[in-house]
Formats: sequence, structure tokens, C-alpha cells
Amino acid sequence: MKIFIPMAGKGTRLRPFTLTQPKPLLEIIHKPIVEHLINQIISTLSVDIDEIIYILGDEAYFNSSVVDSLTLISNKYNAKTKVYRQLEQLGTGHAIMCAEESLSGPSIIAYADTMIQGKVEIDPDVDGMIWVKKVKNPSSYGVVNLDEELNVTQLIEKPKNFISDLAVVGIYYFKDISLIRDELRTHLQDKLPPGKEYLLNHGIEKMIEKRKIFKSQEIDTWMDCGTPKLLIESAKIIMKSNEGLSSEDNFSKQGNVKINHPVFIGKNVIVKDSTIGPYVSVGENCIISDSIIESTLIYNNVKVSNATIQSSILGSNTIYDGSNKEIFLGDYSQINNDE
Repeated sequence: MKIFIPMAGKGTRLRPFTLTQPKPLLEIIHKPIVEHLINQIISTLSVDIDEIIYILGDEAYFNSSVVDSLTLISNKYNAKTKVYRQLEQLGTGHAIMCAEESLSGPSIIAYADTMIQGKVEIDPDVDGMIWVKKVKNPSSYGVVNLDEELNVTQLIEKPKNFISDLAVVGIYYFKDISLIRDELRTHLQDKLPPGKEYLLNHGIEKMIEKRKIFKSQEIDTWMDCGTPKLLIESAKIIMKSNEGLSSEDNFSKQGNVKINHPVFIGKNVIVKDSTIGPYVSVGENCIISDSIIESTLIYNNVKVSNATIQSSILGSNTIYDGSNKEIFLGDYSQINNDE
């Protein structure tokens, strides 16, 4: 089995944090977003993953260190790494076709910024599967319509009129991915009007029209990481579900320190006269003093002092001395109380 992960986007809605690294490599409790996705899929499958195929953008942004990080993730699951490039952002169908030479055999496609909770189970008797989640505003998503046997009869992108509230979360299974390859190859020959893209869902629609059987499976939780605030809310869900793994004894406490779980703290961290949590993740080599911190992501090599913050993100190698209630501070930035 292969997993294809398109991740060529620049994550502009998550700036400034995506100025220095791609969104799928941003960490939640010391694990990149894309690894959370891979782990959830692999941990609930009854088959082995032989290869993880990443579809990246240009080498200037998705550089060798990005490839190295992705290779390390693949290695954790004993899977080979393959990298393709999508140099033009022409849609999800175009992204998959950038890996055309690998499009064969049983495969999963999973969008890199998708985080889910719930089992990913494959029905070996169908041609494909689409994972979905009920939403309140289906007009903002691609949705599926089902028959009585839960077979997908329609797959419609952002319907103007209500058809279904089952939104496609961005994870698909193909018994033989060469079938979607053939449909997308034809789709890429179409001349699209300005503003339109070559969509993966278009190829699936064509397969359904040819009586290929797609089943749907609803997941428990679907998390959006598209903006800083959404990333924090998704992180809180992840922290809550991993609360038993909260860390408390692997860092240095000085003075009056209070920890309100769930809290996840990395190596070589010093906390002095501060209250941390709930819902706080702290990276490695950080120093926190005289502060109260809740619902916040703090990355590596950060110094925080005299701060009362919540619902915030402090990027790597930052220094923050202040009292803002909410702040998004990009990597290598500094704010002092007297500025």
C-alpha cells in the first residue's frame, strides 16, 4: 500500500509561522501535523504501508531539510520515501498527476494539513473509499450523497443548494489508483476557465459514473489547521486525547511552579515562578519565568518572561517579555516589555 500526500501549498493563512517551514511540518505536542495524519492512518490500517509519496512545491521553499524531515517520518513507519514536485498550483488533481509514474496499485491519498480522529478502515470489496464528516455549512466543502447501502452516488464541490451535510475530509482509498490516473489524465487535457482548477474529485466523479463502487466512512473528529486560531483549537483536541502522556517530570522547576494539565514540555526546559496550562505545548530548550500561560503553542528555543498569555503561538527562537493576552510571534522575533 502507498500513501500519497500532496503538500505543495505555501500555507499563507498561517503566516508568519509558515514563512520558515511548510504548514504540515508545524508541530503539535512535538510531532508535525503531517506525522499526526500518517500515524492515525497507519495505526488503524490492517495492511502495511510500503511507500509514502510526498508531492512538494518548489525547492526554494520545500528544500532539502524539508525532504530530510519527511524522510525521517517515513522511516519511523518502515516506509520508503518518494518526492515529486508540483511547480504550478493547478489543483488537487494536477498535484496527484505530478506523481503519475507512481500511480499504480492500492493507495491512499491524504491531504497533508488534515488531522483526524477515528478509525480508517478499508473495505477490500470496493473500488474506493471516501472519508467524511458531518458539517454545519456544507456549501463550503466538497460533499457526498449516498444511497441506502452507503455507496457514494454523487461527489459535488461546494454545492449552492443542499445535497448532503457529509463533507469530504481529504482522505481517499483506491483499490487500484491507476483508474483515477486515467481519468485525471483526460481531465488535464480540458481547457479550464480562469480561476478553475483540476480537481481530484472530478476524476472520482467520472469513476462513479462508470459504476465504480465508492463507500464512505465517517470519522469521529476532523481538525482544521488553516489559521493560527484554528491550529490552537486543533492542538487542544490533540492534547486532550493524549492527556495521559502529559509531561511534568522532565523539566527544571524553580520557585513556585504550577502545572494544569494537559501540558506537554520538551527537553532542557526551565520553568520559574510560573503557571503553565491547561492546553500548553512547550518545545525544547525554552526558559519561562514569571508568567501565566494557557492554550498556547511554544516552539523550540523560546524565552518568555513577565507574560500573561492565552490562545497564542510563539515561534522558534523567539523572545517575549510582555503582558499581551493573545499574540502570534513568528520565528526569530523579539518583543520586550519596554518597546
